[in-house]
Amino acid sequence: MLDQIIKVFKKNYQVLNKIEISKSRLINNYKFLSLLNKKFQITPVLKSNAYGHGIKEVGAILDKVEAPFFCVDSLYEAYQLHKPAPFFKKVKTPILIMGYTDPSNLSLKRLPFQYAVWDLEFAKVLNEYQKGAKIHIFVDTGMHREGVSLEDLPNFLGEIKNLTNVEVIGLMSHLASCISHKDPLFNKQLNNFKEAKEIVKRSGLKIHWFHISASDPLMDKKSRKLVYQVSNLARVGKALYGIAPKQMKQLQPVLQFKTKIIQIKDIKRGECIGYAGTYKATRNIKVGVLPAGYNDGIDRRLSNKGVVLINGVRCPILGRVSMNITSVDISNVDNPFISQEVIIYSNNPDDPNSIDKVASLCDTIAHEILIRETPTTRRVVAD
Repeated sequence: MLDQIIKVFKKNYQVLNKIEISKSRLINNYKFLSLLNKKFQITPVLKSNAYGHGIKEVGAILDKVEAPFFCVDSLYEAYQLHKPAPFFKKVKTPILIMGYTDPSNLSLKRLPFQYAVWDLEFAKVLNEYQKGAKIHIFVDTGMHREGVSLEDLPNFLGEIKNLTNVEVIGLMSHLASCISHKDPLFNKQLNNFKEAKEIVKRSGLKIHWFHISASDPLMDKKSRKLVYQVSNLARVGKALYGIAPKQMKQLQPVLQFKTKIIQIKDIKRGECIGYAGTYKATRNIKVGVLPAGYNDGIDRRLSNKGVVLINGVRCPILGRVSMNITSVDISNVDNPFISQEVIIYSNNPDDPNSIDKVASLCDTIAHEILIRETPTTRRVVAD
């Protein structure tokens, strides 16, 4: 009964803000990345609400591409994919939790997930309470965050071999840098990962997956080749969502953030707009009020310098972006009207409000902009 009520409500309830997800672009991006090397696997990264795109929506789309597994950060994210919900079935694709899981949660019930492991005590808890769990040993190759050091790896693997209730299926690490194939740190980490593989081989463990690369090395032919030499899988996040260098035109942005005009005002020269009056009109202008602010994913750093698009017209953001309201100059829009569609972030890389250009304005990275898209904004799967 509750599901029926939710369906009726969702069908008829009109929202002001929405995030459109292009199903075709997402699948095409995955296929393109997979075809870079048919012997090399691509596994989607769905952490941080699938980089702001919506973990359930993205999971449902990519569940059909037969990826080796999905990568998430936490037990909570894994459950979002695993547990059925209104409009969403649980995914069939295996799920790797890359972040740390509180060991006390492992003793509650059997959990059908894979785990990144770098702590022996954590592995022992898995062995006791999660019999049959598949694990990926996380080795620190030079980023010096989480991971088993190369020096400790032989003893660590020896202890892991004594845990007969877990199955080691992967060796993983993470790259700190990949400016180019000549990047010293990049090459040092690849060499260290190669050494880690040799240590695994000497231990007698039979491991299927070897993964160290994220998106960046795959964007350059020479860097890719080096990655292929030491691994057979890459964990891909931002490239999957179309955040990629210009030369990789085959990868298209998946997300578009839209809202509507809720009020139109005539502002006279000399009048101020927004908190602290940081914008003062230098001429008579027409202003559109938008029901979205930094709570909804419009970065506050866009105050007085970002733009939105209305019917293809650039409309500058005026004054400070508020928590739930943003004002824009619509003086050049022909016959603007209430409820007219506004594109806050465009999925066209050439538009002035593309994710990459917004990130540049905010002096940050594109995926920081993406993950700030609030989970409460409705995600709509298009095409």
